[in-house]
Amino acid sequence: MDTKTQDILLRIGGVVLLVIIFGVPAVIVPMAMKDVPERSETKTLTTYQEAINIVQRSFDRHELNHGKRRLMPLPENSAGWIRLINPMGRKAPGGGFAILEQPNRETGTIGLTGSRDAVTIRLPAYRSLTQQSTTIVMGNQ
Repeated sequence: MDTKTQDILLRIGGVVLLVIIFGVPAVIVPMAMKDVPERSETKTLTTYQEAINIVQRSFDRHELNHGKRRLMPLPENSAGWIRLINPMGRKAPGGGFAILEQPNRETGTIGLTGSRDAVTIRLPAYRSLTQQSTTIVMGNQ
């Protein structure tokens, strides 16, 4: 093989290598970052179910305790319940906090209102999810 052919092959190899290094990630990364509706809906539904479970467990613990051990007092208002359920301020799929007093169907934010006696958790009609509401009352466990 002469030097001219080797030079051409070397340049072609360099171009192919550059395409592999820069071109493939340029196509794959945006595809991986694309919003997947199922992932967003799953996140909203999981937050809703976790909120129900935490409220239910909190009421159960206080109801079954009968003064046997010291428990942290139940939250007295909606803001207290939201802090208990979402202490790290997780985000909703569409942005903003995952749990607020009013649900938001645009962002997938769960709605929660409550007191020491009852808590209502509302799942918004986010994307293909159906709007739901669950009320948990102290003493009805």
